[in-house]
Amino acid sequence: MELWASGFNAWGQLNFSGADRVGAQDLQHFIRILEDESIRVLRTSVSATLVLTQRGTRIAGSPDEFIQHCQKESDNAPSAAIAGNEKIAAFIPGGPNQHRLVEYKNFEDAPTILGEFEEMQDIVANQTTFTALAKSGHIYTWGDGRYPNCLGRDIDGNSADVPGIVDDLVELAARGITKISSAGYVTAALTKDNDVYVWGGRAGQKPMLEGLGGTPIPLDLDGEDFFDVAVGMDHMLIVTTGQKLFAVGSGKSRQLGLDVEEAEDWIEVKLPLQEGQRIVGIHAGYKNSFVLVDNTT
Repeated sequence: MELWASGFNAWGQLNFSGADRVGAQDLQHFIRILEDESIRVLRTSVSATLVLTQRGTRIAGSPDEFIQHCQKESDNAPSAAIAGNEKIAAFIPGGPNQHRLVEYKNFEDAPTILGEFEEMQDIVANQTTFTALAKSGHIYTWGDGRYPNCLGRDIDGNSADVPGIVDDLVELAARGITKISSAGYVTAALTKDNDVYVWGGRAGQKPMLEGLGGTPIPLDLDGEDFFDVAVGMDHMLIVTTGQKLFAVGSGKSRQLGLDVEEAEDWIEVKLPLQEGQRIVGIHAGYKNSFVLVDNTT
C-alpha cells in the first residue's frame, strides 16, 4: 500500500523519510510519501501526521500534545477529537449498548459528562463543532452556537453545546452512514448508497460549495456515485466509485495537488498511478491532502 500527499509541509508533516522537518518545502503535486503492507491515517494536525502501519504507528512532523496522546494510547484514541478552539470531546463506555459523550479541558482532568447516548462509532471535529456518528447511523452535533451552520440542525429551544441529532439525516441513517469528515467550518457524511451530504460555513466567509449552509445538502457531480469524502481546513476531496479524484476549495498551499490558488468548482485530479493500482481512501489535513493507493492484482 502507498500513501500519497500534496500540500503544506512546513513542519515536515509529509516527510516519513527522516529528512529535516522544520522548513520543509510544500509538495506541489501528489507524490508517494510512504509504503507499507497496510497504512491508515489516524490523525493530522497543523504540524504533524500520525499513521498506523503494519509495523506500528509512525509520526511525521512535530506532534502536538493531542497527537502525542493518541500515539501513547493502545488503541490510538479513535474515540476522541480536538476542535480548532482546543476543546476535546470523546465517547466512553456507558450503560449496556450505550456510550457517554464527554468533554475534556485536558486528559489529565476528569471529563465533563454531556450525557448518555446510543453506541457511537466515530467522532470528528472542525473549528467550532463536534460531530459523532452512532452505530445506528444517527449523527449528533454540538459546539459553539455562534456558528449555527456548523451544527446542521435547528438549535431553537435546544442548547448548541448539548449533543443533538441532525434531524435532516435521520432517514439516511436507517439506510446507513459509513463515514463523517469535518474541518474548518464544514462537515460531510458518506452514505452506504454512495451519496455525500454536506453542511456548514460561517457568516462573512465565502461558502466552499454553492448552496452550503446550515441544512445538509447532497453533493451532485454530474450524477456520480461517491466512494469516499474528506474535508480539510478550507478544501475538500471526493473519490467516485469510478475511481475519479476531485478537489475543491483553496489551493494556496497546493493541497489540491494542482497549480491553482483556488478551485471554485470541483476539478478532477489525475494521479500517475500504475496499472493495477486503485485509490482505496482519502484524508484531508490542515492544508494538505492524502490519498491511499493499493494494488488490485
